[in-house]
Amino acid sequence: MHYKSMAFLSFIILTFLVSCSGSGQNNPIPEIPPTDITPQPVLSGKMVYHSYSCYSCNDSKMFLYDFSTNERTVLSQNWTISNPMNAHFSPDGTKIVFMGISQTNNSWDIFIYTLGTNNQPTNLTQNSLGRDEDPKFSFDGTKIIYKTNGILKEMNTSGTILKTFTVPNSEASMPYYTTDGNSIVYSGNESNNSTADIIKHNILDGTTQSLAKMVNINEYYPIVIDADTFLFSRSTTSDQVYLGYFNGTTAIKLPFNESDSDFSDAYPVDNHIILLSSTKKGGRGEYDLYLADKITGKKWSLNLYNPYINSANNELGGCYSPL
Repeated sequence: MHYKSMAFLSFIILTFLVSCSGSGQNNPIPEIPPTDITPQPVLSGKMVYHSYSCYSCNDSKMFLYDFSTNERTVLSQNWTISNPMNAHFSPDGTKIVFMGISQTNNSWDIFIYTLGTNNQPTNLTQNSLGRDEDPKFSFDGTKIIYKTNGILKEMNTSGTILKTFTVPNSEASMPYYTTDGNSIVYSGNESNNSTADIIKHNILDGTTQSLAKMVNINEYYPIVIDADTFLFSRSTTSDQVYLGYFNGTTAIKLPFNESDSDFSDAYPVDNHIILLSSTKKGGRGEYDLYLADKITGKKWSLNLYNPYINSANNELGGCYSPL
């Protein structure tokens, strides 16, 4: 991991690069919050995320930020879609899938969009009668896993349904493929109550196993890192990010968590760095976007890269592509 060697000078220069922000050139530049003495990581990929004032306000917007150019774009500005959120990059970084409310049928659907085009996103589930959410690409980019009314389904990138999965949960959410494509990791409700566990479903033989299971505690938002590990959030007095293991090793709470703040929506950037949302003190809104080092516990506000990323709203659902 390489780090910026002149972080303070970068912050001063950044305040003059308003034209690179991608929006808000005529607004006063927000104050950049104090940072850790360790310079923030140098990144060259891109990030997609959404921002809303509150979940029930139905005012979510989707943003793209390019670390290499410092350009921040409102992707959803001219879309005929309400409340776009929870985007996921294709493996080659050229497309995103996300959930949003179709203005034609006023229902939650799954959309796919090719970055850099002026076309409207394509509605992949426009003929569905259910509530379609939580889409994720497979690691080879050929399939999309998602849920319809709590039931897990798989389709190709044209919207053709390939499979419906039978799992021992009346509600299954937030599915994510394993790297080999042979299994799905998801958050499923426990049989005796409404709390959720992290579960792995084997596509080949239909078996399931619990990967993280604490009684009366919600475990959700699993994101596969590699063949050995995955990230997820565990909700106790606050949401905390854990590193889980497919071999059954006990999950560990990562060192950047703070017990008086929520840490959630974690997504891997590289072997050390994680993109996440948090309510930690010193932020702009209720949830702000941060980078965190899962080894050292260091954290950096995304406003250190561009002062318009975090706002008075909630910034959530961050996803990173190195391409």
